[in-house]
Amino acid sequence: MSPSRKNPSCDAITLTAKQANIFAWGWQPEARFRYAVCGRRFGKTHLAVVEILRAARLAVRRNIHPDHEIWYGAPTRTQAKRVFWRRLKRAIPEDWRSGRPNESECSLTLNSGHVVRLVGVDHYEGLRGSGLWFFIGDEWADCPIVAWNEVIRPMLATSGGHALFIGTPKGFNHFYEGFVSGQPGGKADTRSWQYSTLQGGNVPAAELATIRTELDARTFAQEYEASFETFLGRVYYGFSRAESVRPCPYDPSLPLHIGMDFNINPMSATLWQEQGGELWQVDEVVIPTSNTHEMADEIARRYSRPTGLGHITVYPDPAGAQRRTSAQGQTDLGILRAKGLTVVAADSHPRVRDRINLVNARFQAADGSRRAFVDPRCRLSIRCYEQLGYRDGTSEPDKDSGLDHLPDATGYYFYTRFAHKPVRRMTLPTVGR
Repeated sequence: MSPSRKNPSCDAITLTAKQANIFAWGWQPEARFRYAVCGRRFGKTHLAVVEILRAARLAVRRNIHPDHEIWYGAPTRTQAKRVFWRRLKRAIPEDWRSGRPNESECSLTLNSGHVVRLVGVDHYEGLRGSGLWFFIGDEWADCPIVAWNEVIRPMLATSGGHALFIGTPKGFNHFYEGFVSGQPGGKADTRSWQYSTLQGGNVPAAELATIRTELDARTFAQEYEASFETFLGRVYYGFSRAESVRPCPYDPSLPLHIGMDFNINPMSATLWQEQGGELWQVDEVVIPTSNTHEMADEIARRYSRPTGLGHITVYPDPAGAQRRTSAQGQTDLGILRAKGLTVVAADSHPRVRDRINLVNARFQAADGSRRAFVDPRCRLSIRCYEQLGYRDGTSEPDKDSGLDHLPDATGYYFYTRFAHKPVRRMTLPTVGR
């Protein structure tokens, strides 16, 4: 079963109906460039394996010079290796190969002399020089379009090679433009498809119904319905002054959960309690030109009990494990614990987008349900949730506005406690050691 002059097939590998539709259009003149916009868990990686096996066979059948390689590209080389390298080595039979896989370069040389290689398109300048027969761009919305225009596309010219771009949409960027170019009335050599996770056939409807309750409407539409959504404008669009603000009285019998941002000016914290499956923001603390000692003291002043502060758990910015704010060299997390507060911190920063998505989903999920509410006295928090926007032309919150600190604090609490995948938490030393 080698991609040699015998031209064997790999028909034993099966595809779902939608995968097969994308595959069937491969290597047609009217589909030289294909765009597959798909929801999560559609089976894009499996499709990529089958596409590469076919490209290897066609390279031999059409007498393509071995200098023209076959590439699987991802936003970074680390991501390409993590997602695809083991899958590729399992998929290509031993008798297809000429020698052992090159682990350092993530490449396989076939008996035909053609090379299958994994690349990260973030460092696209380093990709110049090789010829190219077939290119797969995975998570294409996260890849720089300049890599395609300046490096990859010219490399396909000599061989007349083809390309397949796959991924989940990320707004109206170059992936969207490519998708449009493959629709009726678009380019003559381009074809595109748009399939939801459910259409992929790998995730049951019941599971998607559960996920719908955990995500906000826009994120669910983007990630699972493969819809091109715009996230410009308000960052916390799930928050509604009319629907999300209501009396949330503090209950001394319940634990207190605090999200904390360590920005020095101001130090910011949002204080929450969990009531019957809902999250209630009962208070906020904002102290200009302050430090962690003063924040901890203010929390103790407001919410200490005869038994101490054991009922309070702080979910801080993970950077507090490194930032030292006292003459004795204590970290911010160490200061909080020394005051008697329980500290639960992620061992690394979550992606900003993931934090935002989780907060939006609690304010309003894709099914319309609301599980997070804010007391009217949290006036600054309400203003921040309502007014924080994105920087012009980016998907990054506008930190120059000064409206990001309280929402960031809430995001650390929500993400550390409620992330869909359990958060890895740092191990903190025992107080006093």
